[in-house]
Amino acid sequence: MRSTKSRSWTDGAFGRLLGFAPVPPPPHVFALEATRLRYAGFTREAEGLRLVDARESALPPDAFQHGPLGGPLRDAGAFTELVTSLLQRVAAPVKDASLLIPDAWLRVTSAESGDLPRQAAGRDDLLRWRLKHLVPFRIDDLRVSGEEVEPFPGQQEPRRLLLGFAGEALLAQLEDAFAAAGIHLGAISNPSLSLAGALRVRDEAGLTAIVLVDGASYTLLFTRPTERSMEPVLHRYKAWTGDPSVTTRAALVGRDMRLTRAFLEENLPGVGVRQALLWMASSANAAGSGDWLSWLAEGLGCPARLLGAEHLRVLPGGLPGALWGSAMEAAPMLGAACREVA
Repeated sequence: MRSTKSRSWTDGAFGRLLGFAPVPPPPHVFALEATRLRYAGFTREAEGLRLVDARESALPPDAFQHGPLGGPLRDAGAFTELVTSLLQRVAAPVKDASLLIPDAWLRVTSAESGDLPRQAAGRDDLLRWRLKHLVPFRIDDLRVSGEEVEPFPGQQEPRRLLLGFAGEALLAQLEDAFAAAGIHLGAISNPSLSLAGALRVRDEAGLTAIVLVDGASYTLLFTRPTERSMEPVLHRYKAWTGDPSVTTRAALVGRDMRLTRAFLEENLPGVGVRQALLWMASSANAAGSGDWLSWLAEGLGCPARLLGAEHLRVLPGGLPGALWGSAMEAAPMLGAACREVA
């Protein structure tokens, strides 16, 4: 996501909300959740990245107002103080950084399109017009960004766009808080898209499904390999209503997987899903990973396994679990530091 209030290390706004950038991003990443703010610092080496610093600070339970895409901060000044306090415990100086916000706050959808206007204002108008017909949110309250991805063979228009959108009020508050601490946020993304950037690119046919599960929702992201990265193909976010039982969740997930699989088979005939990789957030019940692996394997018709370091663009031992208890907790932040699009 582009910053509207400060300079950027990228050229142009297109795609910055989604975390795409035409140059390697800084090795400093913050991840914001409803109850905490985390920092991860990486070193970049020829074979991959290594996590060298990890910090976090707790937020009060009512730090954010309620809203369909998250809500603004209740006390922006207190959040600025928290960012400043966290930085005092970070070893390296931080001037430029990326920020991850939850998938529930930064949603993603896709749309077909004709040729895109050359001017930024024209592109923004087009993205907003497309999005207005797809989502039940007030478009004027959103920040919108897009990235062109490979079109489906049978679609009606020549181009296909991945559209990211989030609440402008919240994003502006976050940018102001980090700016007050001396940090420019060049890209804002979410954990699911960032995990796509963390995957090792293998020259193998078929789609890879990345599945993120937390306590209140799950996200499906289907990707395919390009020369330099794993390109997003389809993104689906699903929130639970209440706290359904395991049996109810199994039925809901199974139905969603079958519908998604049918959609992909119709729009990408002959491609197929090669594997599903599962990432369980710390807010999820880790004991439920076995259920999820079973649901994914059955619903998508492919092998399903837990996301591991062998799937990521990280040096051996580059995600030490001692920093946060679980090595894979830093995987989305690794992806934000890896993301590069020529």
